Parts: sequence; structure tokens; C-alpha cells
Amino acid sequence: MKTILFVRGRCAYLPEIAAYKRFLEKAHPDIKAFDSADTPDFNAMDFDVIWRFMGTDISGKGRYRVHEYNSLSAGAFPQAKNTIKRRINKRPDRRVFLNDMVRREFGFHDDVPSGLRDMGVAPGFFEAEPQPEYDFVYAGSMHRGGEVLRMLEHFTTRLRESSILVIGAANSDVLERYKNHSNIVFSGPVAYEDVPGLMTKGRYGLNVLPDRYPFNLQPATKVLEYCALGLPVVSMRYSWIEGFMKEKGGQCFWLEPDFENLTPQNLESFDFKTPSVSDLSWDDVIADSKIFDFLSTL
Repeated sequence: MKTILFVRGRCAYLPEIAAYKRFLEKAHPDIKAFDSADTPDFNAMDFDVIWRFMGTDISGKGRYRVHEYNSLSAGAFPQAKNTIKRRINKRPDRRVFLNDMVRREFGFHDDVPSGLRDMGVAPGFFEAEPQPEYDFVYAGSMHRGGEVLRMLEHFTTRLRESSILVIGAANSDVLERYKNHSNIVFSGPVAYEDVPGLMTKGRYGLNVLPDRYPFNLQPATKVLEYCALGLPVVSMRYSWIEGFMKEKGGQCFWLEPDFENLTPQNLESFDFKTPSVSDLSWDDVIADSKIFDFLSTL
């Protein structure tokens, strides 16, 4: 039996690894898959395939090496970071990119074979039943700019009578800042398999992302998950989600940058159309991508 190790950074949130392992169990039963989170002291040469979520790969160790670029670089000087990664990373045997835009932005010009694998949705999001307890739910990072905090401030003023459940880790400063606001509830860190059940507790799904590179060009995982759950989507306006809603025939409520239009009255009168994402289940996305077809040739 051949082996494959999916290598992630220590703090990386990668639901695709669990999806990959599930897919391989069914489609390639001759392949045993491992997650580096479970084997942190691994030796790359002990596995037939090393699949790295990039990051950097300076050593280039591994019998057969796959580099997956599932996002563009973020933070300060993101495009410069893309260039640095292109130049310093060792040449792999294969590359996988989130989509063609990510492939173009990294700009590799060599003959390394590559594939594309779009974002998918885990089965639990299609199976969970609505059980609203809060007016809004927000799932995602608290560290992508000031937009999230400005949104929370809105719940201390104009939306004092509305409640929000914030799913995920928040630093101590944020928890201290909102501890006396009973309408703002933080779940704290949760296991990924528990996220669908928590998301169903919201009446509306909030997507608060800055309209800047690279976030405005990449799929918002939480939006796909909201849609799988059937939640109406309330979102900031930017390139990716505009294209997504147009392509899927959906209609979400567009937030003003200052959140002043985020009121119960405006939402209740809005004609939401939550698009179907049934074609974006992880199994379908991975199968369509054919990114694991090469395994049969090893």
C-alpha cells in the first residue's frame, strides 16, 4: 500500500485535508493518507507522496512532491510574497492551485504539471437542520482588518436589540471589549465537525471581508457553507462574491462600508435568494478536479 502525507502549517485551517482523506478512502483504497497534524515529527522519506500546502518548501525533501497553493499570500506586500515563494520554493513533481487566478498570480513558467481544485463544502453543512437562536452568525477570521470589529461595534449601537454568534477563536482583547454586551456571543475555538451545528443557530449568515487583495479574489468558504445550510447571506461587496452570486443566480444583501444599512427592517424587506451549492460538495469538487488521477501511475 502506498502512502501520502498532507503537510500543513501549525495554525492552518484546512478542511480540504479531511475531505481529501475521505475521498481517497473511497476512490483510492490502495492509498493510505496521513495528516501532518497527527504526525508532527514525520520523516518525508517515509512516505511515497509528500503533499504540501504552501508556504515554503526550501528543503525539497520527498520521493514525490506535490505543492498545493490553496490561496494567495496575504498580509503586508502580498504580491511580493507570491514572487518570493515562486523563486525560493524547490521545484516539485506536481502543483495544485485553488483556481486559474491563483495559478496566474504565482506565475510559474516551467513544465511542472498542474491541476486546479476549487473550494468545496463538507457533508455536514448539507445535512444540518436550521435551529435559529441568534439573529446573525459570523464564522471566520477575526484578523483580516478592522471590518469585523467595526461590524461588532454596530451591535453595541444600532443593533443592540439583535444578537450575533461569532464562531471561532477571538483574542483576549476582543473578548474583554465585548464581555458586557450580552447580544454578542463568542463560541471560542470549535472542532470543524461542530461548525455546521453552530452555524444553523443563526438566522442570517454574515460575510465580512475587506475589499482588497487577495481576499476579494478568492472563494469565501463561509459563504459556501452558509449557502449549503440555506442561510440568507449578508455580505460586503467585492469581486468574488459578486461573480459567485451572479453565476449561481443568488441574491444577497450588500452591506454599506459603514454598516449603516444593516438593520432588521432592511433585511426583513429584502428579497433574499440563497443559491444552491449542491454541485460543490467536496467529493464532487475533488472528483471533477482529477488532482489524484496521477496516483495510479506511481
